[in-house]
Amino acid sequence: MIGDIMVAISVIGAGAMGSALIVRLAGQDTRVTVWNRTRERAETLAGPQVNVADSAAGAITRSPVTIVCVAGYEVARSVLAEAENSLQGKTIIGTSFVTPEQASVLDQRMRSVDGRYLDMEILGYPSDVRAGSAFLYFSGDETAFEEARPALGRLGDVSYVSATPGDAFISGLAVLLPYLPMAVGMFQGAKVCARNDISLEWYADAVRALYPRHIGDLLETIVTDRDPSDPANVEASVRTWADGAAEYAGYLESVGLDAGVYQALQRMFSAGIDAGRGDHDWSAVADLVADHPEG
Repeated sequence: MIGDIMVAISVIGAGAMGSALIVRLAGQDTRVTVWNRTRERAETLAGPQVNVADSAAGAITRSPVTIVCVAGYEVARSVLAEAENSLQGKTIIGTSFVTPEQASVLDQRMRSVDGRYLDMEILGYPSDVRAGSAFLYFSGDETAFEEARPALGRLGDVSYVSATPGDAFISGLAVLLPYLPMAVGMFQGAKVCARNDISLEWYADAVRALYPRHIGDLLETIVTDRDPSDPANVEASVRTWADGAAEYAGYLESVGLDAGVYQALQRMFSAGIDAGRGDHDWSAVADLVADHPEG
């Protein structure tokens, strides 16, 4: 079976991400069978390494492993229901975000027909998948993962999280939580520099130089689980960053940039002060909850 998995895989769904998966696998000498509800979209991807199936069941039948890349749990569940007679002994990999409860339903469905289920969280854009540079997190049946790993490794950097269905998506959410606020702040920082005639090349170099060390320090704090209430662990207090967030928010407003992120942080830090945690290290921020104004 391992040999077959290395050269044959099916993909259900030919949207932006599904198409990227198909193109990448085909470019890595993998035989790909694809099915999409809109057949014309699948046919645009057909070629020497890519065959178009007439049904989801037909696609699943042709490969030991099928990636189901569709829009959400209900669509994935309905696709598997339509292909019920083809699931025996197969491995199904779902890419749509599902809750742990929903993942468990899919896992039990596959187990009932002597099949296996895996979640696959894709951290990257379709362009990253096509380039083979995406990060892919998996959870579910570990044996199925190890058997499919030779093929899955062609898609990018693969990592197995746990045997618990749904953990791939939860872990992906946890890893990406810091990204969007950081990215927004980075774009805003560039605007601040541009409006003050500060070189964007200098800005980019400064960010590259500063953040790896600080991110490393933050992760060390997280892993060692230091007590933020211990005075010996206070690098910067909740009170200090409440003032800092207010200053940053005020400046962003003064130059016409949205200050919402820093206003929210100020509310969180202020809530910490009100709760008697003002002198704790600011890493306590993850435990703080502030009231948010409506509208």
